[in-house]
Amino acid sequence: MKLEEIFYLHNQAIFKYLYYLLNDEKLAEDFTQETFIRYCNYQQVIKEGVELAWLRRTARNIAYDYYRRKKLIQFVPFLQQYEEQASPTPHQWLMQQEDAKMLYLAIRKLKMTYRDVIILRKIEGLSIEETCHVLGWNEGKVKNTLKRALIALKKELGGEFHEE
Repeated sequence: MKLEEIFYLHNQAIFKYLYYLLNDEKLAEDFTQETFIRYCNYQQVIKEGVELAWLRRTARNIAYDYYRRKKLIQFVPFLQQYEEQASPTPHQWLMQQEDAKMLYLAIRKLKMTYRDVIILRKIEGLSIEETCHVLGWNEGKVKNTLKRALIALKKELGGEFHEE
């Protein structure tokens, strides 16, 4: 597949993933571009069909490098997306915003491995196999870390979390 095709297929997914990790639109744009520049340099050695996993892993490494350089290990808030409801009332909308704020503040307190697995599995909706490719973990580690991450998140939320 040509670089242009890979870019158009996956640039939004990579940008969104980086935005969740960084909570900075400009950085997410810059790091998305950096991810695809690195893809250009390595596209001959990347197997066909695993491009998105390679891109996510590279984007993750770029973000981690940024945190290491800045000595910032701080999660970036994300916006929880609620399923469309028929015109929520102002009270419902405010409650949703408050719930989302509580959720991202709680995730911010988790360690990075927990944040990674929650973002990839629960927010991005990746399969266990896809998450294994991105994180470089085996299936058991992904499942166990997700379980521990959800328990830690529930604890941070004071027991108010229900896995969906």
